[in-house]
Amino acid sequence: MNTWNLTGKLIKFRLKFWLITISSTILWLVTIFLRDFAIQELIDTIFPTAQGSFLNLDLKMLFILLAVFYILGLVFKSIMDVVFSFFFNSAEILIRKNMMESLLKKPGTQSLPFTSGESISRFRGDVFNGSWFASTLAFRSGYIIYAIASITFMFFINWKATIFIFIPFALILAVGLAWRKQFEKLRKNSRSATSEVTSTLGKIFGSIQTFKVTSTEKNIIEHFRSKCDTRRKALVKEQTFLSFVNSIYLISVSIGLGIILIIVGRELNLGAFSIGNLYFFQAQLWWIGDFLWFMGDIVALYQQSKVSYERIQNLMQDQEDSVKFDDIIVPGPIYVKKDFEKFKPITRTDEDKLISLSTRNLSFNYPGTEKGIKDITMTIQKGSVTVVTGRIGSGKTTLLRALLGLVPVDSGKILWNDKEVPIATGFMQTPKVAYTPQIPYLFSETLRDNILLNVPKESVDIDEAVKLAVFEDEIATFDDELDTIVGPKGVRLSGGQKQRLAAARMFIREPELLVFDDLSSALDVETEQELWARIFSKNKRATCLAVSHRPIALHKADNVIVMKNGQIEAQGTLKELLHTNEEMQKLWEGDLENSNDSEEEEE
Repeated sequence: MNTWNLTGKLIKFRLKFWLITISSTILWLVTIFLRDFAIQELIDTIFPTAQGSFLNLDLKMLFILLAVFYILGLVFKSIMDVVFSFFFNSAEILIRKNMMESLLKKPGTQSLPFTSGESISRFRGDVFNGSWFASTLAFRSGYIIYAIASITFMFFINWKATIFIFIPFALILAVGLAWRKQFEKLRKNSRSATSEVTSTLGKIFGSIQTFKVTSTEKNIIEHFRSKCDTRRKALVKEQTFLSFVNSIYLISVSIGLGIILIIVGRELNLGAFSIGNLYFFQAQLWWIGDFLWFMGDIVALYQQSKVSYERIQNLMQDQEDSVKFDDIIVPGPIYVKKDFEKFKPITRTDEDKLISLSTRNLSFNYPGTEKGIKDITMTIQKGSVTVVTGRIGSGKTTLLRALLGLVPVDSGKILWNDKEVPIATGFMQTPKVAYTPQIPYLFSETLRDNILLNVPKESVDIDEAVKLAVFEDEIATFDDELDTIVGPKGVRLSGGQKQRLAAARMFIREPELLVFDDLSSALDVETEQELWARIFSKNKRATCLAVSHRPIALHKADNVIVMKNGQIEAQGTLKELLHTNEEMQKLWEGDLENSNDSEEEEE
């Protein structure tokens, strides 16, 4: 990871804004220089000396020039602020958008290596630091131009004073360079402590009911208080360090002013150094001090952005052929000044059509465990129904995840119409595949929005999808029908209603392959039978891959795959397996209801 390289790419993304920021900063500082020069001339005109003023203008003209310079300064400063904000906001939006896009490209089990609270902290504070560093380089570059012009003029007025006032300012750069490692350490500690607070807060919000049931509210409050106290101490240390360094800067300016008075005091009496010159030197001290401070501050900001990019990199987890860390700076539309593009209807091509889906020796183990799947070879033909069954922990859900790219396979191949799929993540999507997991995720939006998920409603038949999911009667009982808000994670719906809502979401996309993970586990027998009957009564027989132990699904299957210890124990029709496979016989004759426990949770 190269921080300067990433910063350069970020600048290039909105180079026009960045250059305008530099230009307006230079023009603003030039007007300040001219304003101070005009004030110097005004003072020397009112209090003349032997050397006289530079321009010998009358008071009226000087007042006019002052007014012009003040107005121009206000205009250029406003332009600088506005364009700077455009650049900074654009940089933040681009990084956050690309971070989210990259996370969504990754296999589902690897998307968030940290808690949601800590991940949000990286989206917020660390993105700010990286964007701020790239943004401030613009106006800091303008300060360089100003400092050169100002120092040149000061040297022309009195070279001795100009040289000596840089002695205290050298302290600023020395401090910035000497303590950059210490600042980096303090910055890491404060960012880490902040992440811990947001992470703990996220866990608390997600487990409030558990704390109340177990009467541990006081314990969790104390735990949260300790995290906040750690963050407070880290921030106090960081801010105290910054305040100490800032005080050195202020002292340096005061010392510089004292040096000027000592050096030019005698010349003031002789008239070789005017009161106007003294004002000009004093005014430039602050701007030159700011310039030197900004140059030294670049070191601290660089360390901040470096730490932040490292934290973002840890969140991204570079993965070969899938996600690269540099992806966070890839240019793309961010819709700052225009509306988002309208969502387009699902389009299908000849390549999307399913003839067959196969796996060859597909294997995956969950990191640090021996659980997973091994050497899975199977084929699903168009129009067929394949049901995967087995005991708890046999690898049923893992097989679906590996096939859909939700976990990164360790070895083996996936073939779509006999062509190898290099990366299942991103390929096994609508319109090729649609998937309903054991526990579907619902948003706190309307039933309609949860079904459509941004598919244009005019391009699909939502009523047909709802009917196919055996959900139309219950929706009719809701006051707002399809416009009913389901609440966070669908809290207002029962388990069976959630599953059928997710099924309608899948049906509305009319994919080539329907993938169910125990779709009917929360349904009563009558509803389950009606659901399967409607699926198989479509005009065109659906191609299905389902994890299920339910008899109706097993009877409908053209091919039943029996999983045991992560491997295929046997496959064939239900009738064949009941005659030839002992594992299938035990599953069929045993307590099949207990096989419905969430394998997803166990694994």
